[in-house]
Amino acid sequence: MSAEQLLERILTAPNPADLWALHPHLLALEGPEAEAARDVARLFYCYLSCVTGKLTSKEHSSSAAHLAAGSVGVIVLHDVLEALASDDRQRAISNLLSGGLAATLETLSTFQHVKAWEREFASVHEEAVWHLYRLLWELSCEAQPELPFARRRALIDGLLAVVRGAQLEAGARVAVVVRLFQVLLAIRVAPLLEKLREREALSA
Repeated sequence: MSAEQLLERILTAPNPADLWALHPHLLALEGPEAEAARDVARLFYCYLSCVTGKLTSKEHSSSAAHLAAGSVGVIVLHDVLEALASDDRQRAISNLLSGGLAATLETLSTFQHVKAWEREFASVHEEAVWHLYRLLWELSCEAQPELPFARRRALIDGLLAVVRGAQLEAGARVAVVVRLFQVLLAIRVAPLLEKLREREALSA
């Protein structure tokens, strides 16, 4: 399966196996963009592996619902990847961070996917949010280097306020975290797609 096909699967129905399969494709590339993509993929893989590993067999049927609900859904995959691979990538990222993504997370957080899970899940989510804050901060610095510190902090705090809220049910929190990882992965892999296609064509 090609890297592009794996990415489409991850953005539609994320699972650790597809992230594992995407990993060697990203390892074959060099440079800071590839390193950033590998960083997101690694953290996303660890989060999904931990979440699905903690589910009991009885809960596995429900897990598909909330993980699928975290897919890019209302953000059209083709349009997102095309915009991120364009010459105006910085503007596309800025619009995504400041507009559509926040609205999407708010909508997603209203869904109740499964009943509350074990209390130990709280630490899993908190660790994921810690990493997401750094990833979003780095991305914001790249896309909007002129943004003042206070404005950048407010923007990212606003994005993560949904998932950090104590009122959010555990299943919905998983879906929001998954959505954030998916969007970040799309942003980081999009500029690498052409190189990945060329490498795969040579090895075919």
